Amino acid sequence: MNDLKVDFSGSRSGRWPMTAAQRNVLEWLSPDQPGPSDILSAVVRVPRVCTIDAVGAALGSLISRQESLRTLLRDGEQLVHASGTLLAEVVEATGTDPNWLLPVRAFDPAVDFPIRVRVVTRSGAPFLVVLHVSHAAADLMAMTILRTELTALLADRPLPPATYHPADRATYELSPAGQRQLGNSARYWARHVTDRPLCSLGLPLRFPDARGHHHVLLGSRPAAAALARVAATTNARPVAVVMAAFAAVLTNWTGDPDCQLNCLCGNRFSPELRDYVGTVAQETIFSFTTSPSFFQAVSLTNSAALAAYKYGRYDAVQLSEAVSEAERARGMRCHRDVVVNNMTGHSRATLPVVGVEVATGNRVFDPPAEFDIYRLDGKLNCGLALDTRLATAEEAAGLLQGVERLIMAAADGDVDPSGFGIPAAERGPGWVRARSCWVDLGGVQAAADLALGVGVTRIEAVGGRLIAHVGAGIALSAAAKAVLAEVLREERHGVVAPSQYVRAVG
Repeated sequence: MNDLKVDFSGSRSGRWPMTAAQRNVLEWLSPDQPGPSDILSAVVRVPRVCTIDAVGAALGSLISRQESLRTLLRDGEQLVHASGTLLAEVVEATGTDPNWLLPVRAFDPAVDFPIRVRVVTRSGAPFLVVLHVSHAAADLMAMTILRTELTALLADRPLPPATYHPADRATYELSPAGQRQLGNSARYWARHVTDRPLCSLGLPLRFPDARGHHHVLLGSRPAAAALARVAATTNARPVAVVMAAFAAVLTNWTGDPDCQLNCLCGNRFSPELRDYVGTVAQETIFSFTTSPSFFQAVSLTNSAALAAYKYGRYDAVQLSEAVSEAERARGMRCHRDVVVNNMTGHSRATLPVVGVEVATGNRVFDPPAEFDIYRLDGKLNCGLALDTRLATAEEAAGLLQGVERLIMAAADGDVDPSGFGIPAAERGPGWVRARSCWVDLGGVQAAADLALGVGVTRIEAVGGRLIAHVGAGIALSAAAKAVLAEVLREERHGVVAPSQYVRAVG
């Protein structure tokens, strides 16, 4: 293994405040072992006429033009360096082992430039460039831009100047207009957190001792063609069609008329952000509601997503404070039940050409269900990770197959989505509808018994609310805090804190 010296020299250096999105990413970046989204990767094929020196020159031009690739994040500031040197690894490809695609170690945003490069050679000639970029410097759309720009630079094609960078974004966010926009977003999400269901995936733990997630992948060319027809018929974005299909199949299984989707918003609505290399995508939340018409479900999903995207730019610290206040008002923290990675461009090393297949569980997930949309054009590629405590691997595959079948059926006309997916989950008699979600009444009672002692409180559901009857001698506020703490320790969806505490009579 050798190193390729890559010199870069940009037109500007200096210190600026961090952007809201940079601060947001730094909240969850791992300082030790990279998490599943900490490092984003792109692979660019090298033209045959390129020498190793030409690859180095192209990389130098890329880093020189994009300030985010030569920026450190430290003490609330972004430090843009005008010039420097990057050492790119040069590795010779051997056999079919793709280990050179994998990131090596976490980035330290305070001391590491946020890009690492491997140049892969065959018989000494470069044929691939692998970019590994910290999420603090780029989001998925930015990685697509970097891939496109490096391809052009390797082919010696001219590029227009890059004129808008994270430093410029920070300047806007400090302006009166930027401050108004960030404040409006924080208030919007605080209101929605108060109203959202406590649990969007209240399901019994059929396999309580299982750990991890099932990972399944879908590949379908016919579904991609059907998707294009459904999108044209409903005048909706193709990604909204896929999200609606997944949500419909999911709610068929959960027996819940609604679910909450945590989705990414690209936040590139302004012209200056079209070719922006930086991190600007942030997570949003919107509701899906079942309908006997799939076309109507698609239209509602498309509208709900676009409404949420208007508030997709926010200051994570400011939002966290607003959400914490909303959570105190509702007496329960927010769960990320269903996460949809709805921005194409993030990809795996391999995706199935056709059908559903089991994937390697190479990612760690916090939510019980995560749906990934990898590709929409020419072939529909999706992935699902599902908590192994909730279902079998065959059922997880059945959910993805339901997405494919629903989209293909809708290409010939509107359909009722209720017949797609896997059979509805069976719940025991202790499950009730309360606080806008399915609740395991016995599970809540068990949590209360652990928190306060057996027989101290009695849990019941009345009029869609959970009520805890507390015996004499127990302070209601202290009981509420103790039960909430135990509920959170349970880490079980469907076990939520009571909404009201009253004195038991008699």
